[in-house]
Amino acid sequence: MTKRTSPELQYEIGASIARRDFTAAAASAALCRATWPEDGAGWLFGSIVALLANDKVTALSLIDERLASAPDDVQCLLQKAECLLALGRRQAALDAADSAATSAGRDSAALDAVGEFFVHAGVHDGALAIYNKALTTAPNDVDLLSKRAVVHRFVGNFDLAMADYRTVLEHRPANPEALKGLSELRRQTNEANSVAAMETALANVTPNGTEAATLHLALAKSYEDMGDHAKSWQHLTSGNQIERSRVNYDPASDAAVFERIIEAFPDIEQVRLDTTEERPIFIVGMPRTGTTLVERIIGSHSLVHSAGELPAFSEAVGVAISRIAATDSLDWPSFARKMGFTDPALIATEYLARSRARRDNRHRFSDKQPTNFYYCALIFRAFPNARIVHLTRHPLAACYAIYKTRFAGTYAFSYDLSELAAFYIGYRRLMDHWHRILPGRILDVAYEDVVKSQDTATRRILEYLDLPFEAACLDFHLNPASTATASAVQVRQPLYASSLEQWRHYATELAPLHASLVAAGISVAP
Repeated sequence: MTKRTSPELQYEIGASIARRDFTAAAASAALCRATWPEDGAGWLFGSIVALLANDKVTALSLIDERLASAPDDVQCLLQKAECLLALGRRQAALDAADSAATSAGRDSAALDAVGEFFVHAGVHDGALAIYNKALTTAPNDVDLLSKRAVVHRFVGNFDLAMADYRTVLEHRPANPEALKGLSELRRQTNEANSVAAMETALANVTPNGTEAATLHLALAKSYEDMGDHAKSWQHLTSGNQIERSRVNYDPASDAAVFERIIEAFPDIEQVRLDTTEERPIFIVGMPRTGTTLVERIIGSHSLVHSAGELPAFSEAVGVAISRIAATDSLDWPSFARKMGFTDPALIATEYLARSRARRDNRHRFSDKQPTNFYYCALIFRAFPNARIVHLTRHPLAACYAIYKTRFAGTYAFSYDLSELAAFYIGYRRLMDHWHRILPGRILDVAYEDVVKSQDTATRRILEYLDLPFEAACLDFHLNPASTATASAVQVRQPLYASSLEQWRHYATELAPLHASLVAAGISVAP
């Protein structure tokens, strides 16, 4: 039998990973290590496969074996950082990434990879330093400039973000992301806008491609700023039609999930004995309803650390369900049906372990994963002294804000108005159910109340959280913490009410969604 080359084995590994056949991928990686021991690919790919298969200890062990003989391998150091982060060893992960940056020297491509890790880890100041270093070597690299602009936006350096986007446009005048970035960072006016450049760019890209969707959504925002609501809606609809064509989404599956969760928790939940002494704060709700705003308000309190949008609770539920069923054989509705049978102590342990890397030593921490609304009963089972702040917003205002936002890889229901209506109706039914079986335990906070009566709303939130009032919570826009959400620009400004009524400009276009909500018994009164 002819000995296969290392590239051939690496191809096999990649093909197996694409099929999610991690057993075959691990076997090919092991063969690569045995056949080509001088080549680090077998260890690197073996670690990647183990991490994908959730075998974090093996993943770290394999990469450490390789680093013992090649301690300056940037790829392996970054893979070690990924393993450590997955294991909850955040500081060790960041140290490994720092070592990778040192080993990268002035290699801009290697530094780019390090920068992406820091963004993934939520260390935006670290990412900014890395991109600054990379751009000293490659000052006209458009991709690096674009990535730095995004990080500048996350940390609130809006003028620097715009400068980077303008430099990108000097080299690529029709770059869609740069044009969109500039339109989002400043209000477009009839006197100062990039509409002509975006319309020209749109005419020269593939009509149904990603770049076209980007430009349509940027134009929708620009025309709305300029008061041309007919053109805004035209571009918004065109962009969303492209986005919808690119995602695989089954509305029936989401509808079944809501039903299964309600069935899994039929009765009033009893308060359980607290075994954790933890009081996490969960901020939940539909996207674009003010969850980031309230996170910033709460996170401005001296006793609270904002841990961001954590996947930890859903992951912990997945671990608990895996103890009673093979999760790889469950679809989403079947997964939901099993929730009621999970072990809350195991969920608590797993959640605390998985969130540890994003918490600090302050008295309380908040988790702003909006879709934790799926798990309200499980949250209180795992943490009887937890608090859940649920953000609400006028249904049409919420749905319009969702419809006009491009979400990266999430919220697949958001690109079609009928699907958006169906999901919103299911979400409202679930939240009504939680209130029935968890009476008085979830605090509903209307976005409109926060905007119109910030002091009153803030005091109400802090009282529910058992936190003393601090004036800093009213100056949330001065909070220096980075944010990577769609509200990154808005939450660094004092509150303004102009967005509350924007949906009314599109009342005719939203009429079918309006009718669906009313038919489902949802009030859309002002």
